[in-house]
Amino acid sequence: MTTHTCCLILPAAGNGTRFGSDTPKQFLPLAGRLVFLRCLDVFQSHISACVIPTNASGKPIIEEALAQESFPFPIIVCAGGKTRMHSVAAGLEHVPHTCSSILIHDAARPLVTSDCIQACQKSLHTHTACVVALPSHSTVKYAQGTTVKKTINRDHVYFAQTPQGLEYTAGKKAFAQAISENWSCTDDAEVMERAGHQVAIVPGHPHNIKITTPEDWALAENLVDK
Repeated sequence: MTTHTCCLILPAAGNGTRFGSDTPKQFLPLAGRLVFLRCLDVFQSHISACVIPTNASGKPIIEEALAQESFPFPIIVCAGGKTRMHSVAAGLEHVPHTCSSILIHDAARPLVTSDCIQACQKSLHTHTACVVALPSHSTVKYAQGTTVKKTINRDHVYFAQTPQGLEYTAGKKAFAQAISENWSCTDDAEVMERAGHQVAIVPGHPHNIKITTPEDWALAENLVDK
C-alpha cells in the first residue's frame, strides 16, 4: 500500500452537546484555525482524497472554510448519519475507487501526529484493520453501578484513539453488514471486530486527545503547535 491509494474519512456530524457550545467544537477556531482544518493539515501529505460526512448545519460551514483553502487532494462533503457508524458508512459510499485503504479520524482530534498516521498506514500493509491506541497505566475496575465486580488486568487494556484504518473492500462490506443488522458500535474498529476481522493495535500519542469538554479545549490550546 502507498499513500496515494489512501482516503481519509473525517466524520463531522456531531453536535457537540457535551461541549456546551451552540457551534460544534470541530467548527470552532483553535488558536485561530478551525479544528477540522487542523486535522486536514496533518493528513494532507499522507492521503490522496478526503470524505467529510456532516449534517445540514455543518455542510455550509465546511464548504465556506474549504473555499478559502487549497488542499492537494479532492474533498467530498456528504450527508452523515444518526450515529458515527452511520456517518462512516455514508462516507464509504463516496470514497474514490482508486483508494484501497481508508483512515477514519475524529474531526475533533486536531493534535494527531504524522507518526500515528504513518504507523496506521504501515499496519494496513499486513492487516485488514487497525486502531491507534494507548496502553492503560491505571488499574481498571469493572463495576455495576457503583459496585466493583472485578479488577481487569491492565496489561490487556488500551484506550482507543483515531485514526482507525481499514482495507476498503472489507471495510465497506463490514459497515454494510453493521447497518443491515442494526449493530451499535462506538468506533470503527468494533465494526471490523464484529465482522470477524483481526484489528491490530498501533501506538498512539498522549497529545492526540479528542476535544469533548471545555477542559479538553483548554488542554488543546496549551498543546497546539508545541
